[in-house]
Amino acid sequence: MKEGRKITVGELLDALNKESRDTEVIFQGGLNFYRLKQRGDDLIQVEFNEPVSDAMNYYFKHHK
Repeated sequence: MKEGRKITVGELLDALNKESRDTEVIFQGGLNFYRLKQRGDDLIQVEFNEPVSDAMNYYFKHHK
């Protein structure tokens, strides 16, 4: 299985550091954030409510 793009927590914090704590974050492709799941000592997985197939259907519907 091919892994998705990875970003470190430091890179993510650097990118968000200039934003206020009240700034909302949205996810492209109609995804809704579910949770962060610890997968190892130095690995966190971002999980979404939608299965991948739902996200792909949303993408193809809106990007013709």
